[in-house]
Amino acid sequence: MKTSFSKLKAGYVLILLTGIAIAISCKKNNTTNENQDQTQLTKDEEMAIAKAGFSPDNAFKKDGGYVVEGDIFLDAKNLATQQQIVGDLRQNKPKTEQYRSTNIVNVGTSRVLKIKIDAGTSQKVFNDAATEAIKRYNDLNLKLSFKLLDASSAETADISIIGADLGKAPNGQTILGQSAGFPTNGNPASPIKLSNVVYGPTYAKNSLLATVIAHEIGHAIGFRHTDYADRNFSCDIQTYNSWLGKYLKQNEGQADVGAVLIPGTPKAENGDPDSWMLACLGENSRPFTAYDLVALKALYPVK
Repeated sequence: MKTSFSKLKAGYVLILLTGIAIAISCKKNNTTNENQDQTQLTKDEEMAIAKAGFSPDNAFKKDGGYVVEGDIFLDAKNLATQQQIVGDLRQNKPKTEQYRSTNIVNVGTSRVLKIKIDAGTSQKVFNDAATEAIKRYNDLNLKLSFKLLDASSAETADISIIGADLGKAPNGQTILGQSAGFPTNGNPASPIKLSNVVYGPTYAKNSLLATVIAHEIGHAIGFRHTDYADRNFSCDIQTYNSWLGKYLKQNEGQADVGAVLIPGTPKAENGDPDSWMLACLGENSRPFTAYDLVALKALYPVK
């Protein structure tokens, strides 16, 4: 994610996408080394992530899986599924389908996804922001819409939004959020986890948090980052193409496999500087742009 007027140089990033190298201390600290060993990836793990069409740059282990591209959680099953999708795309299948994953939510003639929040002392802050995020989607009158459940509701949620202290990434940055990946079996990914430390009970930037929630919902219903092909566009880090070249040698396919360019939207190098699905988070709220609307209506048409 980024601001509308400049590339992000500092500040929070949705989990981890600043391109800052991890500093390795020369001090002999067993605790530090142990923590690094628990989160750092092996070369085989980096290769597995790259072959699934994601950048392993700054990826790290968490909760029995991996956090990649800043805010996407993949467990072993998700990783295997994405590797299969990428493998299929490399075999002369369409590579041009802003970006989406191959998996989207089944809606039929229409479908309402129920969202429920459990944020502890930040419940009101999360509820208010989720209400705005949901309104942004529902105002489009798409076949896919959303309903925010009361915290005491007995209804089963399709997407849970959980507030928690998510700790810090290996480079020391505070983790702001974590998606649950992409849809499976026609259903949205869940849960979405957001920091109720940063987004605490006194957090006042409702529209900014609404953008974060709308972004994570975007992943849950099948959208990739708009700047999938080039993180320089919003995060000032090396291009995904250049980085991935270290892992995917000749005959391994192109860097854009695993993400499907939605017709009618610009390729990442041309850009949509205010898209709600940019990887790096600036300080401005970002309602849907004209290209975002094209992308949303392509996946989930108007009723």
